[in-house]
Amino acid sequence: MTDGQTLFAVFALLYLIECLRLMPSTAWMAAGSVKSRWSTIRPWMRFQIAGGSPLLLSAWPPLQAHTLALPWLFIPEHEVLRVRLTDRMIVNISWEKLALRVEEATLHLDSATSVRLASSAQAQTWLQRLAEWRDLAPEKRRDAFLQHARASLDTQAAKQTAAEAAKRTRSLRRLATLHFIWCFGVISVIYHRFGDSLLVLGGAAVLLVLQIIQSWLFLCTTRQMKALIPYRRWRALGIAFLPQLAMRAADVVSLATNHEPPHPLAWRVLLDEKFWLQTARQFWREARYVPGWSHNDSMPPEAEALQTFFRHENIAEADYDPPSAAKLPVCPRCGAEFQTGIATCKDCGGVELRNPAA
Repeated sequence: MTDGQTLFAVFALLYLIECLRLMPSTAWMAAGSVKSRWSTIRPWMRFQIAGGSPLLLSAWPPLQAHTLALPWLFIPEHEVLRVRLTDRMIVNISWEKLALRVEEATLHLDSATSVRLASSAQAQTWLQRLAEWRDLAPEKRRDAFLQHARASLDTQAAKQTAAEAAKRTRSLRRLATLHFIWCFGVISVIYHRFGDSLLVLGGAAVLLVLQIIQSWLFLCTTRQMKALIPYRRWRALGIAFLPQLAMRAADVVSLATNHEPPHPLAWRVLLDEKFWLQTARQFWREARYVPGWSHNDSMPPEAEALQTFFRHENIAEADYDPPSAAKLPVCPRCGAEFQTGIATCKDCGGVELRNPAA
C-alpha cells in the first residue's frame, strides 16, 4: 500500500470507530429524518463493556438523525426490584440489599449488578427514583411505576423529540454527507489517478475548509445546548481538524437531550406500522406471560401499563395478543408447541402453556 492508501484506510477505520456508541444493552436507536420513516438499530448485546454494549449508528449517506429509546429497565415488585440487563437477562434484587451509587453513566445496584444508562444525568435520575421507590409501600411503588410508564409511552412527545433532533441537525447532516463524499469519493479518485500531486493537496485543502465550516455550524447549533454537551469548544476544535469528528458532528447534537428516553413503543408514529405492531406483540408477550400468569389475580405492572397504552391507542386485543392457531398446547411467550401432557415451557422459565381452545 502507498502512503496515501494507508492514510485513506486509517480515515475509514477512525470514521467507523466514531460511528460506534456505548449504549445500554437494551437500548433502541431510531435513525431517520423529518419526512421519512425511521428505522431501528440495536446494540450488539453479545459484547458487554462496562454494563453496556456497542451500537453502530447509521454510517452511510445520506446521514440521518438519531433518537434513543429504552424499555423499562427497573420494575418494582413486592419484595424485589426486577432489573433488565439485556433483552433475555433479568435479575431480581431484594429491596433491602439495594446499594445505589453512580459512576459516570453506570448505575450500580449492588456489589454484583450494574446498569449502563445513556448519560450520567439519567443515571443520577434513576438513583434518586429508585431510592424513593425503596422507601414506598409495595402498592405505592406500583403506582409510581405506572405513572413513569405512562409518561414514557407518550407518542406525541417521542415524535416531537425525534423531529426536533432531525431539524436541529439538518445543516450538519447535509454538510457531513458532502464531507463524506469528498473524503472517501472525490479525493480517493483524484489520488488513484494523479498520485501525489498538487491536485490532491488542493482536494485536502477543500476538505479542511469543509471541516472548519462544520465546526462553525456546530457552535451555532449548540449555542443553546451548552449544558448538554461537555467540552463543547474542545469538540468544535476537533471537528475543525479531524475528518471523522466533522462527519459525525450531528450525532453529538441529536443525542444531546435532557428528556428521558421514551419506551420504544412510543415511536408508533415514526416507525412502519407493521414493524411497530410486531414489536408491540413482542413486548406484550414478555410482559404478560410470566410464570404464574394463568392463575395470578392481577397482571404484572408492565403488562398493565401496556394494556392501558394499547387501549388508549385503540389497538384491539386481537392485534397485540392474537389467538394461536396451533392444535397443540403452545407457549404464549415464545410460541413453541408442545406435546399433550407438558404443562410449562422450560425455555421461558416455567411459563404455563396455553391450550388450543384458550
